[in-house]
Amino acid sequence: MSHTAVTLEDLLADFEATAAKWKQFFAANPAAAEAETDIAGSSNIGELVWHIYGGAVRLSERLLGEAVSDWGAMGPKNLEKAWDLQARAAGNLRRFLDTTNDAALDEVFYFQTRTAGEVGGSRRKLCLHVFVHAIRHWAQIGPIVRQHGYPPNWMQDILFSEAFV
Repeated sequence: MSHTAVTLEDLLADFEATAAKWKQFFAANPAAAEAETDIAGSSNIGELVWHIYGGAVRLSERLLGEAVSDWGAMGPKNLEKAWDLQARAAGNLRRFLDTTNDAALDEVFYFQTRTAGEVGGSRRKLCLHVFVHAIRHWAQIGPIVRQHGYPPNWMQDILFSEAFV
């Protein structure tokens, strides 16, 4: 038996809503972006947020069959640029989901990554990875900023997401 529990569109809505909450949080707490971390090769939280959305841009370009942006040419690895990348990735993902179908989502393809060599999977898997990658890193960021004296003022579990029911 198969059950449709959460759609990719639902996850995109959460991707956007989560970014909006964190953008507002960092606007009110700019020093929180300077909290140190070594996650994903980042030296601080601002760089880690850039990593989330820089990766999302590149994966969204792959989903669309477009040329993939050069990692080093995507701008400074800071929080301000991260929000530009987030908007770009969300737009790409929306355009992809608006124009794709289940057959295309199930198509398997392979590509070279920057650090892990060649990987492959369906477009559905790649799209899901964009959302889970962001969720995973935000779950890491929450405790770090809290430990540096900047507690987020909202429940971060997906149970409390207003993006879907």
